[in-house]
Amino acid sequence: MNLELLPNEMFLTLFEYFNGIDLFRAFYNLNYRFNNLLYKQFRFYCFKFQSISKRNFDMICQQHLPFIADRIITLHLSNSGETPNQINLFRSYISSFNQFTQLQSLKLFHLNSHQTLLEILTECRYLNNLTHLNLHSCSFQNDQVVLQSIVDQIWSLPKLTNCYFDISIARQHSVCLPKIISSSLECITMFYHEFEINQINQLLEYTPRLKRLLGCYLTSINDNYIAYPLPTLIDLKISFYSGDISKLIIFLQNVPNLCHLDINIFTERIDGYQWEKIIRNYLPKLKTFKLKCRMTFIERNLKKQVDKLINSFRTSFWIDEHKWFFRCFTYRKLFIHFYTLSHPLDYHFERIDEKCKLTCPQEDYHQVFNNTTKIYDMKLFNQPIPSHIRFLNIKYLHIEFPINDKFWFIVPSLNRLRSLNV
Repeated sequence: MNLELLPNEMFLTLFEYFNGIDLFRAFYNLNYRFNNLLYKQFRFYCFKFQSISKRNFDMICQQHLPFIADRIITLHLSNSGETPNQINLFRSYISSFNQFTQLQSLKLFHLNSHQTLLEILTECRYLNNLTHLNLHSCSFQNDQVVLQSIVDQIWSLPKLTNCYFDISIARQHSVCLPKIISSSLECITMFYHEFEINQINQLLEYTPRLKRLLGCYLTSINDNYIAYPLPTLIDLKISFYSGDISKLIIFLQNVPNLCHLDINIFTERIDGYQWEKIIRNYLPKLKTFKLKCRMTFIERNLKKQVDKLINSFRTSFWIDEHKWFFRCFTYRKLFIHFYTLSHPLDYHFERIDEKCKLTCPQEDYHQVFNNTTKIYDMKLFNQPIPSHIRFLNIKYLHIEFPINDKFWFIVPSLNRLRSLNV
């Protein structure tokens, strides 16, 4: 079939699946028709510049960007080792970010200049279509005043609904609360940022439409903690490292509309009976529940503790009503690791153990390994591995040569692989 016989409408639909870089490399200057489609008709450009040669980057910015700036909806820029100083170079090619009038999503990676970020955020205040802002692996010098300015600028963006906030100050991820109310923000992801539980209440005061709070670390709960109802929250992903577990339970009692809970606990144990009581009485709308616990025991009878813990998650509430299943294994006869099966297991220190405890039916044991996406232990394949185990969804893999003969039997496909370290 002759490609040029396809109607323009089909090409325009097809173009939506392409990175803008690939679009111009594949179709520009083939003929007048394609140039017209690219410059005059296509209106949904996505440019992801994280992996691009400087030559191609310069060509896109100099030759094409001036004609399509008002039709770019997604823009990714990175100052990584592959693309050093790309963000400043990009800014040298444009007059201002406010020329991207249709921009909906902006991602910035490895930005180390707070002044550059503040200038970009100031220009973005005029973008009425910008709903998603992602700041990945950005780090600045020790200046809390600067961080406060950045946070307030973000909260001032008029239409922003989603913010991924990964900014460190002098390699620290302490939280900085906004002093400006955002009437639009609904989802905030703040991985590695350390909250006191009182600060979540304060965050909600300045983000009254917040529905999803993801990734924050709860480091402590003060004795003077006062719980407030947080009815807007429907999705919560937190890690709890220290403090009185009863205060955490009080906090969970005040999010009655929560639909999704993903929680890591590295302190006192909450068994299945306690969780069942919390969910039944205080989280009636909960649809998905992911739990990850790591506990240390100095008692001799570790097996008894494991059996007691796993049996508390074998009631009809877990098995029949919700079909939420769990896995429990021990490490060095000292640590207990406990996960929901829906939680991905990333093998970097865990050993594959036929004796691990599972609450799911035997025919569903494959779920334990289907959710595994990362294997960082290069010696994993040198240990005895049960014959029923398959890793079908590996994305990040560390291996060492020579490869064990069983490797291709255990990992029959690498179709989803993104990163390989040998």
